[in-house]
Amino acid sequence: MRYINKLFFLLILGLLFSSCERDELTEVQAGLPMNVDAELILKQDNSGDLTIIPKAEGANHFIINFGDGSELSDPIPAGGKVTHRYTEGEYTITITARNIAGGEASATKTVNISFDPPENLDFTITREAGNPLGVIVTPTADKAIGFEVDFGESDEEEPVFILVGESAQYSYSDIGTYTITVTALSGGEATISLSKDVDITDPLVLPIDFESPTVNYAFNNFGGGEGDGVPIVDNPNPNDVNSSPNVGSYTKVEGSEDWAGTSVLLDEEIDFSSTRAIAMDVYSPQAGIPILFKVEQEGNPDVFAELVQNTTVANEWETLTFNLVDVDPDQSYSIIAIFFNWETSGTGETYYFDNIRLTNPVELGLPLDFESGPTAYSFTEFGGSPVSVISNPDPSGINTSANVAELTKAPASETWAGAFIDLDNPVDLGISSTLTLKVWSPEAGIPVLIKLENPETGAEVEVQTQVPVAEEWVEIEFDFSEGSLSEEWTRVVFFFNFGTSGMGERYYFDDLDYGGDTGPESIRLPLTFEGNLDYVFTDFGGAETEVVNNPDPSGINTSNRVAQLFKSQGSEVWAGSFIDLDEAIDFSSSQTISMKVWSPVAGATVLLKLETTFSAYEIEIPATVEVAGEWTEITYDFSAVDQSESMNRVVVFMDFGNPGGDDTFFFDDIQLIN
Repeated sequence: MRYINKLFFLLILGLLFSSCERDELTEVQAGLPMNVDAELILKQDNSGDLTIIPKAEGANHFIINFGDGSELSDPIPAGGKVTHRYTEGEYTITITARNIAGGEASATKTVNISFDPPENLDFTITREAGNPLGVIVTPTADKAIGFEVDFGESDEEEPVFILVGESAQYSYSDIGTYTITVTALSGGEATISLSKDVDITDPLVLPIDFESPTVNYAFNNFGGGEGDGVPIVDNPNPNDVNSSPNVGSYTKVEGSEDWAGTSVLLDEEIDFSSTRAIAMDVYSPQAGIPILFKVEQEGNPDVFAELVQNTTVANEWETLTFNLVDVDPDQSYSIIAIFFNWETSGTGETYYFDNIRLTNPVELGLPLDFESGPTAYSFTEFGGSPVSVISNPDPSGINTSANVAELTKAPASETWAGAFIDLDNPVDLGISSTLTLKVWSPEAGIPVLIKLENPETGAEVEVQTQVPVAEEWVEIEFDFSEGSLSEEWTRVVFFFNFGTSGMGERYYFDDLDYGGDTGPESIRLPLTFEGNLDYVFTDFGGAETEVVNNPDPSGINTSNRVAQLFKSQGSEVWAGSFIDLDEAIDFSSSQTISMKVWSPVAGATVLLKLETTFSAYEIEIPATVEVAGEWTEITYDFSAVDQSESMNRVVVFMDFGNPGGDDTFFFDDIQLIN
């Protein structure tokens, strides 16, 4: 009986618990989330970023279906939010709210994503360093999510897409003018475009001569200089130094800084591997104007080299050479800066410049003194005798110069070991057949041989002499009278201790120059045309006169130099040439003048006329050449000359009275005789 009562009690207790559980579940189910909604906030930058803030009563968290086919969101806690990026279009968003028991309720919201057109579109075009055909385009715009860049080279070209903050690079296949179009994208259909032209030109590299229509000579002025860039103008005064049609012009305007100038960025680095010298043709309104020439590394102005040179003439072209000895060949230099009238404020003066080019620091010729620095002199060794230019190891006696050449005759070098140097200006034995050389030798009596060569014809001539003393500077002479005057002796070969194998000894040499009689010091009678004076003739009527080496050193005229007058075909019967003397002719002791003449025809009239540049007075006398094809002497009696006049001009007419027939005449030794 007790057992039955206990069972009945447990049954009643179970029914009570079951009834309570059903009541609690009914209560929870009755509390499903209500008033499900969401606040939608679209970012106003055309990014498509939409922030969704879900809301509901009785919700523990939310799940968002973004309606664009993407995955559902992670659970978003009550009071939280989520940001999702949309493309342009209409979307239905489903917000599902869930309570703690998993009960849920949903609502939908429709959103229309549309983008505004981008605003304030612009872009810059920069030239790619080291690539004259390359450009870099960098666009900017408000409300843009990206850009398409069309470089305009062909219709088939696919635009390049870049994101905001990026740049697009392109290399054209040829020079020309191209239209670059940049389209700013909004993320939808709304776009905006902008186009600009770009001129693709040939590279701006050395030499700079202002002659190419396809090169952008992009100079930039600073310090108050004239406007933007350097105008390209007609050559104001062509001459033998610079006869090119176009030149650069720079005006240092009134009140500009004393450091005002102009600069240019080259499209490739300057190649200083073989020389550190740059030449520039300059036309200045005054002589003595300092010009600072500077090269600099792009992006690093601390890497530079510069030099000042002064102009020497006014209103005339000249070449200035800037030997930039501080250039570091391991560095790069692509900027050139030019400062006219350095350290003086501008007064409105204009300078012209042209033909900026790499060059040898000096035009090598005699005298060969090694003072332009080691890079200016390139020796070629053979047989084991290297040569270098060094500081003078013994600046004393007859040679206190800064630099000399050192020849090392290496141990076991050949008996004929030596070195040669090629000259820009050949040795002219017409100036003097004697050459001198300063030498320092570790021992006396050693033979020194110099050879002159013409690499074009293979001609050569050599002379050997000895060093008389040891361990001091001494000058020795070489007699090259056997050398031909008609050869271009452009190569000089040096041999020390010729005929003996080397033992490591070092020899020094300097100042190879003309010795002996090098001719008169001024242009006056007698006119011998010897030496290295600049005998300037003025031609008229079709004649052309210049000083040349004697083509027929024989008979009464074996001198080195003579004057050559060429009377071209059809030239005037009065064609001739004149030369102005530095000193007027002194007729006080004699009034007779003689002249040696070589004529291709006999019977030609040679008219000699004397003038003064101080008045209109003149006097002339004819004479006849009796023989052809050899030197002959003719005389002129000027006893009628007015000795109160300063006769300082000599005029020569060959075959006077007959038109030219492409005939060449020679004359020499115009002088007073008793």
